[in-house]
Amino acid sequence: MQTNQLPGQVPTAARNLKLYRVTEEFGNDWVLLEVDLDKLTAERAGLITDFWSESNAFIELEDGDAVRAVVRLFGMWMISTMINQGGAGFGPNTISPDGDPNPGQLWTADMHDQEGWGGNDNGDPYGWCGIRCIGASVAPINYDSVTLAEVGA
Repeated sequence: MQTNQLPGQVPTAARNLKLYRVTEEFGNDWVLLEVDLDKLTAERAGLITDFWSESNAFIELEDGDAVRAVVRLFGMWMISTMINQGGAGFGPNTISPDGDPNPGQLWTADMHDQEGWGGNDNGDPYGWCGIRCIGASVAPINYDSVTLAEVGA
């Protein structure tokens, strides 16, 4: 177990934390997720994957590991949300222009509030699902990243 603390954050009790990077392979967008494995147990991961209609396929793609399937799903949704909201770029030690020592907290809280992720769990930064975003490099879709072609009348 380790204690992990971001700048400006009150120290947390020792947690069983693991880092995962979820990458969108076509655009090279990625998010860095910190997972509290004491919260995201196999049982809880099963509850989350049961919510999604393709849960068995997700778990199969992760060799039967529901925890890995949930982390990958969370990362997929996080990247999608960031693309739709204009992109994001920050790391674990980034301080945002407004002085927020952890820009990932806002992105994470938004994800926790989405249907299927269990809510914020009394202000715990890992939420009910045990996952928080601590880094991202997600490019927005812009005019230069799309093309136009006439395909017929």
